[in-house]
Formats: sequence, structure tokens, C-alpha cells
Amino acid sequence: MKMKNATILLVIFVFFFNFLLVSGYLHYLLIPQLSKAIETNNEQLNQDMHQLIKSYQKQSDSLPQVSEQYAKERNLSIYLENTKGEVIYNNNKELWSLGNIYYVTSFLQIDEEVYIVKLYRKTDTTKIPALNNFILFEIIVILMIVLIIFETTNQRIISPIEKLQKSIQNYKFGIKPSRTTGHTEIDVIQNNFVDLVEDLEEEKEKQNRIIASISHDIKTPLTAIMGYSDRLITKELSEEKKKNYIEKIHNKSISLKELTEEFDDYLSCNIQETLKQEPIKVADFLKQISNDYKEELEEKNIKLLIQNDAIDESMSVDIAKMKRVFSNIISNSVRFIEKKGKISIFCKKVERYLEFTIRDNGTGVPKKDLNKIFEPLFTSDSSRKISGLGLSICKEIIESHGGYIYARNNKENGLDIIFTIQLH
Repeated sequence: MKMKNATILLVIFVFFFNFLLVSGYLHYLLIPQLSKAIETNNEQLNQDMHQLIKSYQKQSDSLPQVSEQYAKERNLSIYLENTKGEVIYNNNKELWSLGNIYYVTSFLQIDEEVYIVKLYRKTDTTKIPALNNFILFEIIVILMIVLIIFETTNQRIISPIEKLQKSIQNYKFGIKPSRTTGHTEIDVIQNNFVDLVEDLEEEKEKQNRIIASISHDIKTPLTAIMGYSDRLITKELSEEKKKNYIEKIHNKSISLKELTEEFDDYLSCNIQETLKQEPIKVADFLKQISNDYKEELEEKNIKLLIQNDAIDESMSVDIAKMKRVFSNIISNSVRFIEKKGKISIFCKKVERYLEFTIRDNGTGVPKKDLNKIFEPLFTSDSSRKISGLGLSICKEIIESHGGYIYARNNKENGLDIIFTIQLH
């Protein structure tokens, strides 16, 4: 349950909880005791009225004096009036002017004169336990409510926040956080933090693999370069051997340059914002690919065939990066083509996309590795002559253009790389 809804329910619960407790206190304690106190006071007033009437009758010639004395002795408010409307005695004018008060009334007859007598005494509430303890009761209720709110807040807010804080602190010391099964906002934050940690750990592991790969892939040609250069410096060699060593150093340097360029490409391709897309006709783009690779491949005894079934279509791409896709895939195919090589490029329109297929007749890829070849650093080259980032770079570029890429083995025992690009 969301914290907002839980808070609303808690407020409603607290309100009704307090209402029920106070209502029960009033109904079962305060009102019965108050009613009993009023009833007792009224009984006493009736007795006082009976005594006062007797006193009036005994001292009929001094009614005001009798009223004054009796009012002081019994703490009474007395109102005495004759039938003519003349007030004989009134010791609480403000009270009797209110009208809406509960009092005892009687008639007094002395000789032929009739008087109206009214008596009032305030009910003594100091002797009502329920009323005296009401404040204490309400304090207890408030304390109970505070405890309920604190316990609820502690379980739903404080404890989860402390757990999240502890998870963050523990992660500083290498302890990974765990997921929670709750559904509150804080539980969602906790699980999002776990997701973030897992992503960071995965990225950290990935970076460590990249660093290890860089170290391994650079160390091999660098060691060879150092070895050959050391021989050139320290040993007397024939001109033929010197030329041979210099040529090997040059070849290793080229390999080292290609490796560093591939790593640079991989790092730059992670940033989609670097794309500089521009419209280009598919036919023009494939013509550029043909011009770039046809002669080079023929020198390696590899035929390049291009079939374009989307001649009139255009696409919006970063041309340099898209050429890198073709370069990486074609270079990858060349490594695994043995004799009578052939690389075919097919293009066709599929709904709102252009589908490219680059096919070779090389050695293919084991079925178990087909889903791995686009992962960074994966390579089926056991000698590790390549870094294993080429196809990963292709995947980054294609996905940054809103397309997808996958691989499959073909009938010629080679490999098909299929990817899509949105139509312009």
C-alpha cells in the first residue's frame, strides 16, 4: 500500500478510535454519574423547599429575612414573588433572568396572599469521578494514539529507511544489499537501489574484463615489439634478419594500433548523443561500401556480391558509424574464410525498416555461441588475435539507430549477420 493511502487510513483510524473511546467513556461513565448527581441535587432541593416553606409559615412577617438566612445556610439561589408580580426576594438576578435553568418551584400561601417560590442550586461536579478523570482519560487516549502512530511510522517508514541507510553504508564495505518483498515507496526505493547496485556491479565486472582484455591484447604485440627491438639493439644481425625484425615490429605496431582503435570505437559508441545522422540513399551507401572493399577483398581472393532490393529507399544514419558496422562485420568474416571466399550483402525493405544481411561462406559459429558473439570481449578466436569488441561495437551502433541485430549460421556453413535500420 502506498504511504499516502496508508497515512489517510491511519488518520481515519485514529479519529474513529478516539471517537469510540470518548463516546464509550461518556455513555458508560460520565453521563450516568452526572445524571445521578443531578438527581441527588434535585432531591436535596425538594427537601430544601419543604424546609423553606415551613420557615416562611413560621415567620410570615419577615419573608425576605428568612430567605436571606436560608440562602446563605444552604447555598441556594432563591426567588420569591407574589401573584401581583412583585419580587419579594431575589439573591441572584442574573441567574433568574436567564429563564432556561432547572429549578424547583412551589407555591406558598400565607393568609390570603399567594407566593411563588423558586429554588436553584448548582450541581456539585467536583464529586463526579468520571468528570474529574476525563482529562486524565483523554491524556491516556492521546498517549495510546501517539504509540499507535509511532509504531506504525516505525514499521512503515523509520525501519525501512534505517534498513536502506544500512544497506547503503554496508555497500561501501562491499556488502551487497538484498531485496525486500514490501510494496511501499521505500521498499520500491530499496529494490531500485538493489537494481542500481547490480547494474554497477555488472558494469564494474565488464570494465574489469575490458581492462584485463586491454592488458592481455596489448601485452602480446608489445612484448614481441620489445623482444625484436632488443635483438636489433644488442645483437649483430644480418641485413636480412634486421629487415625481417623491422617488418615484424611494423606488423605488431599495426596490430597494436588496430586494437587501440577498436577500444576507442567501443567506448565512443556507447554514447548515442554522438550520432550525426543524415539522409542517404541505400543505393549510394552500398556503392560506397563496394568501392571501399571490392578491390581489397579480391586481392585476398574473396568475392564481394551486393544485391539491393530497396533501390529507391533512403535511410537516416551516421554514415561513418554505419560504415564501421560493415567494416567490422566484413573484417570478422575475412578472418574465418579459408578458400574460394565469398561475402554477400543483401538489402530489402521490411515494413518500416531496411533489412541488411551480410553473409559469408566461412566456418560459421557454434550454435551455443550465437547469442554471445555480440557480447563485449567475447571471441571464438582461441589465440586472441582480436579483442572481441568488433561485433559488440556493431550492436551498439545499430541499437543507437533504433534497429536490432542478430546472427545465424547459413546453408554454406558460414555466418549471416542480419540487422535493421529505420527508413528515412
